[in-house]
Amino acid sequence: MKDTADTLKLHQGLARALASHGTTHLYGLVGDANLFMVDAYVDAELGRYVACTHEANAVLAAIGFAQATGRTGVATITHGPALTNVITALAEAARGGIPLVVLCGDTAPGDLQHLQKIDQREVVASTGAVFIEMRSPATAIEDLDRAFRIAAHRRCPVVYNMRVDLMWDDIAATGATVAVPDCAMAPASGEPLEDAAGMLASARRPLILAGRGAATPQARAALIALAARIEAPLATTLKAQGLFHGEPFNIGICGGLSHPTAVDVIMQSDCILAFGASLSKHTTEERAYTKGKRVVQILPDVQETPRLDTATLRLIGDLAGTATALTELLDMAEIPGSGVTDPDLAERLRTEATDFARVPTAAKTAPGTVDMAPALRRLHQALPEDRVLVADLGRFVTSAWRNLPVTRPQDLVYTSHFGAIGCGLGEAIGAATSIDDRPTVLLAGDGGFTLSGLSELVTAVREKADLIVILCNDGSYGAEHVQFTNRKMDPELSMIARIDFATTCATLGFATVRVTDDATLDTACTAISERDGPVLIDLRLDPTMIEM
Repeated sequence: MKDTADTLKLHQGLARALASHGTTHLYGLVGDANLFMVDAYVDAELGRYVACTHEANAVLAAIGFAQATGRTGVATITHGPALTNVITALAEAARGGIPLVVLCGDTAPGDLQHLQKIDQREVVASTGAVFIEMRSPATAIEDLDRAFRIAAHRRCPVVYNMRVDLMWDDIAATGATVAVPDCAMAPASGEPLEDAAGMLASARRPLILAGRGAATPQARAALIALAARIEAPLATTLKAQGLFHGEPFNIGICGGLSHPTAVDVIMQSDCILAFGASLSKHTTEERAYTKGKRVVQILPDVQETPRLDTATLRLIGDLAGTATALTELLDMAEIPGSGVTDPDLAERLRTEATDFARVPTAAKTAPGTVDMAPALRRLHQALPEDRVLVADLGRFVTSAWRNLPVTRPQDLVYTSHFGAIGCGLGEAIGAATSIDDRPTVLLAGDGGFTLSGLSELVTAVREKADLIVILCNDGSYGAEHVQFTNRKMDPELSMIARIDFATTCATLGFATVRVTDDATLDTACTAISERDGPVLIDLRLDPTMIEM
């Protein structure tokens, strides 16, 4: 039967449904189960298709897109080995609470000898992602609508399983997608809210802590107003870094990345109001920062995660509304401010800012290498203040987060939910192709960068991405190098054969600089300011001089 005004082929209907769900960027790698759907999406100009060279990087790019934009990321892959290739990426999204829809092909159920046949439901289940079966062509759009709802409302990855043998079946052209409904939540109220206000009223040194869940303009404004009312400093988790940028009593990150003044303020506090923060061990420094304190945790939903720590009191409700309600209760009771935000604290914070503006003195390293922290600080000064930071995992990562801060939470793309190296490049491509008013900066180690697939660099070049890669190249797998050296063992097994990344990446279309001393570091800074395409800066580092 030919297509008529009343019918579409299934692959065409799926492409249109993606556009109806606001899919402006589709990341993928085509195979026989998804190529016609992708072709329909591209041919009808429904959005931008970003073709990747590996399925894992396609899904990681969608994760990077989701973090940088705050929207559901969408990727597509074919079946069998394509799905097994993305297990780590799906686990990363599941652990991170990333809204993601992956349209994945599947073999026909009766084709028992198909080379790529596998129980895809079981594979997906192992990652923590949700599996949605396309039941039939007639229900395909309805099933896809459900996948988008689950991804958005549960903040999780969803694999939409679509059979290859049904792609050319007819479906009704009149079937419309159902938009994902907004979820409105009321502020916390009643006795729990009054108990929280009571704890605040009796606190002498309160502190307001915001997590990524509070990274909205409304929550930011309400928390700043509450902090001013009770005269409390403001802090964030790492993933909410930059939320209070520019505020006079912003002490920065609470956790292992806290500067000395922040550590003093946190340790001296007697009541912490944590908005939208899971209070993971990294934020609380294994509970050292919360021990002996009253902790009021306000969360925007009831979703449980393994990272949730025990609070003195937990409230569920709209974060901005709850902060405003607390301010109103304190006003009604005429509770005075704490006085913590005094001129002395303001001066100490100004001193911290002045110290950070200075490049630290470089330590002596092996010939042909540079000291990482001072080099990163110089590059920080050369980069635009507004940029997206994607840091792959490795022993360099805390130095990356500390020396290349961002000024708003959505500009930090976090790749370390599952503890896997090599996720950075894919997520950086997702961020760089979705954000066009500021550069994306990828910090990666040589091990993770190699693992992520150098071939994916051609995707960044083809897409004309404003991407700056800073490669922390110490010639080793850093964590393993530390394990060996700490036990006085030969670290040879942790060493990586030196790759000439500058030459290799230049052949793929990157502008490259190999940094081995102060002069070439200056050259790298110039390359950043004069870039007209992707840039790679190969920082040659001494593996014996890098701290975890």
